[in-house]
Amino acid sequence: MLPFELIIRAVSIVFGLGMFVLAIILGGFVFIAFAGLILLAVIIFYIRGFFYKKKNIFNSEEKSQSNSNDTIIDAEYTVIDNKDSDD
Repeated sequence: MLPFELIIRAVSIVFGLGMFVLAIILGGFVFIAFAGLILLAVIIFYIRGFFYKKKNIFNSEEKSQSNSNDTIIDAEYTVIDNKDSDD
C-alpha cells in the first residue's frame, strides 16, 4: 500500500470514531431530554392528584348529601322492532 492510502485510511478511521463518539453523546442528550419530559409529566400529575384529593376531602360532606344517588339510573325502554335472522 502506498503511504497516501495509509494516511487516507487512518484519517477515515479517526473520522469514523469521532462520528461514533458524537452520535453517542447526542443520543445521551436526547435520552436525557426525554427522561426530563417524562419526569416533568410525572411531577405534574402527582401535584394534580394531590390537589384533587385535597379538594375532595373538603367537599366530601356536601358531595355525599347532594349526590347520593348519582350512580343509579332508572329508565324504561321499549323494543321498537324485532328483526328475524332471516331478513
